[in-house]
Parts: sequence; C-alpha cells; structure tokens
Amino acid sequence: MNKVQFAEVHFNQENIPVSAKFDDVYFSNQDGLAESRYVFQQGNQLWQRWQDYPASHFVIAETGFGTGLNFFAVTTLFREFCQQYPEAPLKRLFFISFEKYPIPLEQLILTHQAYPEFIQLAQQLQQYWLEPIEGCYRFHFAETTLDLWFGDLNDNLPQLGDYMCNKIDAWFLDGFSPSKNPQMWNDTLYQHMYRYCKEHGTFATFTAASTVRKGLEQAGFAVNKRKGYGKKRECLQGSKPHASQAHIHFPWYLAQPAQFKRQADVAIIGGGIASLFCALSLLERQAKVTLYCEDEAVALNASGNKQGAFYPQLSDDDLLNIRFYIHAFAYGQQRLQQAIQQGIAFEYDFCGVALCGYDHKSAVKLDKISHYQWHQSLYQTLSQTQLSEKVGLPLPCAGGFIPQGAWLAPRQFVQNMFAYLVERGLEIKTRQKVTALEQQDSSWQLKNAQGEQFKHQVVILANGHKITEFAQTAHLPLYPVRGQVSEIPTGKYLQQLNTVVCYDGYLTPIAQSNTHCVGASHVRDCDTRKFSLAEQHQNQQKIQTNLKVNWVKEVDTSGNQARVGIRCAVRDRIPMLGNVPHFEQQLVDYQNLYNLRRRKQPIKSAVNFDNLFLIAALGSRGLTSAALLGETLASLIYQEPLPLSQDIVHQLNANRSWIRKLLKGSTVKK
Repeated sequence: MNKVQFAEVHFNQENIPVSAKFDDVYFSNQDGLAESRYVFQQGNQLWQRWQDYPASHFVIAETGFGTGLNFFAVTTLFREFCQQYPEAPLKRLFFISFEKYPIPLEQLILTHQAYPEFIQLAQQLQQYWLEPIEGCYRFHFAETTLDLWFGDLNDNLPQLGDYMCNKIDAWFLDGFSPSKNPQMWNDTLYQHMYRYCKEHGTFATFTAASTVRKGLEQAGFAVNKRKGYGKKRECLQGSKPHASQAHIHFPWYLAQPAQFKRQADVAIIGGGIASLFCALSLLERQAKVTLYCEDEAVALNASGNKQGAFYPQLSDDDLLNIRFYIHAFAYGQQRLQQAIQQGIAFEYDFCGVALCGYDHKSAVKLDKISHYQWHQSLYQTLSQTQLSEKVGLPLPCAGGFIPQGAWLAPRQFVQNMFAYLVERGLEIKTRQKVTALEQQDSSWQLKNAQGEQFKHQVVILANGHKITEFAQTAHLPLYPVRGQVSEIPTGKYLQQLNTVVCYDGYLTPIAQSNTHCVGASHVRDCDTRKFSLAEQHQNQQKIQTNLKVNWVKEVDTSGNQARVGIRCAVRDRIPMLGNVPHFEQQLVDYQNLYNLRRRKQPIKSAVNFDNLFLIAALGSRGLTSAALLGETLASLIYQEPLPLSQDIVHQLNANRSWIRKLLKGSTVKK
C-alpha cells in the first residue's frame, strides 16, 4: 500500500503558500480567490448552468485540492445559489478532489487565515483533517459533500471506476503548472476526464499550455482559449460535445442506481445500526423512508448491547478488507461526532483500544499489522510496559494500541438516533415481520406475517441474519453467528481500566451502571437467543486464560447477567452492500465468463433486481462499518459519487462469491 506524504510548504514575501517540491505557489500572488472565481467558476459557467439544471445534485471534480480555496469558493457560491433559487431542483453539490501531497494541519490553518470570509468552512475542514491514508474520505458540509482522494492521481482517478462514467458535470483542472508538475498533466488524465464527464459537461483550467490543449482535444473535448487572469495572457475552457459509449471494464460488478421520480419512497427492512445509517443518509437526501422492524422496538438484536467497541479490523489477510475498515473507521468517527454535537444522548468514551499479543498466533498478527507502518494516529506498536500504562492495569504481553478507538452504548445510540430521525420524518413500523417481496411494475409489494401489504418504490434489506429468508436473497452465502455478551460488576481493579482491551474477546471500561461488558461468544450457524450458562463461563474463562494477571480474577460472570444477539456473517469477513443480484440469471449470463474474458468478447452487465438493495454481513464490526455502508448505499440509490474506491466496492458486492468462481472457470451449483 502506497504511503501518502505531507507537502512541504513555506510562505513567500506576499505570504502566499509555496510548495517546496514543485517550487510553485498554491494560488495567485495577486488574488487567489478572484483567480479561482474567474478561472473555474466562470470558466465552467456554474451560476448560469445551475439555474437550468434539472437534477437534484451537481458533481465537480478537481485535480489538486491544495489549500481548499476552490472548494471554499464554490461551496459559498452554491449556498448563495440555493438561497436565491429555493425552488430549483438542484439541492446538493458533490466536490471530488484529488491530492497527492496534503498540507499538514498547522500550515493549513495558516493558509486559511488569508480568507476570513471562509472561516466557518475552514474550521470545519480543519476539524475533519486527518493523517492521510491512500483513498477516498467523505466529509459533509451541509448541502455540499467533499470527497477527498489522498494519493497519486494516476492511481486514484481510475478508482472512480465504471460507475462514474458520464457522471461528472464540471472539471477544475488545477494543480501546479504543467512545467513544474508534468507527472500529472498527461494523456491518461485527459482520457479519464473525458470518460467520466457528462455529455455537455465542461472543464476549465488556468493554463493555456499547448501540450494541455492538444491532449484535451485528442481526448475528445472541444477546447477554447479565453483571456487569462491577471498577468496570464490566456487560459483554457471547454466541453464534452457528444455523449460517449464508455467501455465497462467490470460489467459483472457494475453498481446500478435506483429509478424513481423526484422523491424516493424507500422501505428499509430491519431495526439495527445498519438500518439506522441507511435511514440517516437517505433522509439527508429528502427521501421518504419507512422502517419495518419485526421486534416491538428497534435495537433489540445485535445492535442492542450495553457496550460495544468501535475500532477498525486491521488484522486480515486481505488488504482490501483492511482498507475498507480504515475508511469506515474515519467516516464513523465523523458521524459519531455529529451525533454528539446534535445532542444525541448515549454513553461513550474515546478511550482507545488495546490489542493484546497474548499468545504466539496473536503476536504474529500484531507484528503483521505493525509492518504496514500505519500512522501513529491510527495504530501504535507498544511494549508490555507501554501497553499496560495505556490500559491502566498490568498486562502480561506487548501489543498494539488504536488511540482513536472507543466504546459506546449501541442500544442507547441506535434507539436515540432513531428517535431523532423520527423527528426528521422517518416512519417506524414495529412488530412487522416482512415475509415476502414481489416486484410490481415500478414498485415493490411487501407482505407481512399478518397478510398485510405495503408498496414502496425502493426496498433495502438490512435485517441481519434473516436476510436470506426472501426468495430474491436465498442464494447469498450468509450465515448466523450467535454471540453472548456478559455483563459483570466492577471491582477494585476493574474500575481502573482506562481502555477497551481485546484478546480472544474483549473487556470494556466501566459504564455509568458500574458494570463492564465481557465477550463475546461466537457460535456459527446458530440463531437461538436463549441464555447459555456454558457461554457465560467461556467468556470468563477466555480472559482469565489469555491474560494471566491477578486483576482478571475480578472478572466474575456468575451473576448470569448477559445479552444474546445474532450477527450476520460471511466467510470472507467483509460486509455485503449494493444491488440484490439475480442469482439464476447471472449464472445463465456468466456460465462462460472465463472464456468470454479470455477471448475479449462482449460481456453484458449483471442482472440485478431493480430497486432492491441490501446491506448485510456486518458481523462483529457493525459499530465501525455501518455509517460508511449506509452512506455508500444512499449514494448509489441516488446515482451520486460513491465514497469508496472501485476495488473496495467490488469487494463488497453481493454476487462476489459466485463471480469469483466463474472468473476462474469453476462451476457454480444452483
């Protein structure tokens, strides 16, 4: 995995930031803001286009985020537009920006002082700013969504993927000048720009270099020269004059948005944290959302524990899985902070999570994590003494520490967040076990156990291990995993615990009820929720066997206080997300997929059930993954940019198990 390096920045006599690597200014010495407005906003004719724009969202892509000046300026302009034209269909702005060398936070704050008119946006960006790891990070600024792609443009731009073909409305072709940064200004960039650009989409750039003009023209753009800003004689603008039939590289994984009129009418089946974050992201898009929960209240299954750990899964044999969880962790932190700021009541503590190398196997896993050399803000390798100091109690081993990890009260969080969403328009129907789905023209008919029927345009299945009970999902390789979490009283030593401790299980710090949670059992292919005395003993035995120190003797599960939840899992340990695949039709269409690829013959896009989506297999990491999964699914439904790279989206695809076999030429049984 490539490392993302911070930029080296100094300030010239005019107090303008300068890149040491490229020996070039981040914006004009004369007036960077005026240049941004002239070159990019006027060059793309944004104000005029927004007035006549028929869709609900507009997408801008930028090469070179720099200080964020273009982002601040266009976000401010869009807010002015929304105020002046409240009845316009256009409501949301997506700003996709690529940055190879992000500016360190301290210097970013200094650069923002030059533009006090953007102080609110700047402070929000500074609050979000993180130690970059390669890939996409999504940040919300009210009506504007910022997708920041850290890393080399040549690596990241292709990761917008097949899905983004013909979806970008305007390009800000920025970055350091072609003479200073020739690695960026190349034909591959221009060809990708054209591929992703909508018909009649536009671009604008500050340069008029002939190599840039010719490259854009060869890619297919109509290019015009216009007067340059300030001392620059000319600059370029242009458009994509014709629709293009983009080549789809991975048709078997192509994500397919929903089809609906102006407002989406969405049914979500389920009542846990996956359903919660789907509902949140959909309501932010003004969807009409109805939740069908089979229990008498929400958060009564796997999302109903008293305490749960929030941290990324860093020990995995698949780097794609690890990358997904790192991005999910970053996005989840943002959503949790938003909930705290909105006054949602729930217990939490960003106390960090300690990973113990309690035996040879676990020590090898932690050693593998350390070899990735993640930034200290994500993961730290600590000695036995150092880890014990973090935890607040002696440990018998060295290990790792995730400083931004946390524990929170899932049941409180989910239930109180749902109450907040009800105030924002969510309708919750409890005691509603949906037993069948039937597609009817442009809608889905839901049938419940009482024989009642409901109609919705779009359906999301988020009902955990019961997701395979529908005819449309019966072939998905999902299975239930029973987990019993024990609640134990605190003690003289346990109350000194500062962090979550993970071994072959986990122990949480003290809650307001003077109790801790210890768990959890893991019983595959079991969906019974009765209390198990054996599993209660196992939870106590695990910690006392794994961590041979005196204080663990205080862990006492004999009070038999416990909670059982059934998780939904899959063998490859990463969630499923997106369209519900039509299993039988895909087997017919792709029975010869191996040879079709080898012979480079046409391959049709995967057949899925229209307007039927799922979010599943969150396993024991739902607290960490649900927020990003919900946002990604809402983005897909609304045909918006996705906050994940194409390779990770493919990794999450629900048809992946049989497609992997078909790609190898193996047989898949019906």
